[in-house]
Amino acid sequence: MKNVIYKIRNVVNQHYYVGSTVDSRKRFWEHRKDLRTGRHVCVRLQRAWNKYGEDCFKFEIVEQLSSRDALLQAEQKWLDEHYGTEYCYNVSSSADTPMRNPSPELRALQAQRTREFAAANGSPRTGHAHTEETKDVIRQSRIGKHSGEQHYRYGKTVSEETKAKISADQKGKPKPPGRKVSEEGRAKIRANIEAGRSHMHWLGKQHTEDAKAKMSRPVTAISPTAVETVYVSITALREALGLTPPTVNRALKSGEPITKGKFAGWRFVYVAPSSPK
Repeated sequence: MKNVIYKIRNVVNQHYYVGSTVDSRKRFWEHRKDLRTGRHVCVRLQRAWNKYGEDCFKFEIVEQLSSRDALLQAEQKWLDEHYGTEYCYNVSSSADTPMRNPSPELRALQAQRTREFAAANGSPRTGHAHTEETKDVIRQSRIGKHSGEQHYRYGKTVSEETKAKISADQKGKPKPPGRKVSEEGRAKIRANIEAGRSHMHWLGKQHTEDAKAKMSRPVTAISPTAVETVYVSITALREALGLTPPTVNRALKSGEPITKGKFAGWRFVYVAPSSPK
């Protein structure tokens, strides 16, 4: 039958697995093949099959729809009502993407199968390289696909709670070694600087009025001995002390003292604007 919701029902205890398919004959054959070989993705169904035997399971149609477009919505309705109960074998609450919210058992099974496949076959791309034509096709297909409003994080901010979780998760983990530029890379960088191409990323762009206002604001440099010196702008501060823009910007943004280098312990803060009289 076409476009149906089906059950694989245990006739002993009436527990069942629910799914949808555009072709029940083919899908039932696939289920039986995986269950008979012990490789079914639904761990709970597989265990029940092993325990009770094939003769105790009935494949049955519970609903037929007019078109395939309504299948996932109909299956999701079943899952919303029955997933998580003792009698429902399904290990995922999502009809369209079963691995979106998989159970720990399903995650473990998938990881085990991936390791077994890699051990037996290696990576499917081992020894293979993309042609230049293929590389160009891939490159062109990615341009602008996830930039601006198309980016999955566009307009979203990370909550303080999430930031704290990320921070706690990363603490104590070894960090990868820093990036090193090869001699060839350094030679290219020097050549670009000498040719006046070191600021190509900024070509045609201008600072916003807000950015200009920040850069022209007076800044106070506070030494480790609490001696304060006021500079008319960030540029003036950098030129006087010989500091790089990232160093000053990080210190201004964090409000914390510099931790490394000859200016360790120094702090930089914007001079508060005077109140209008």
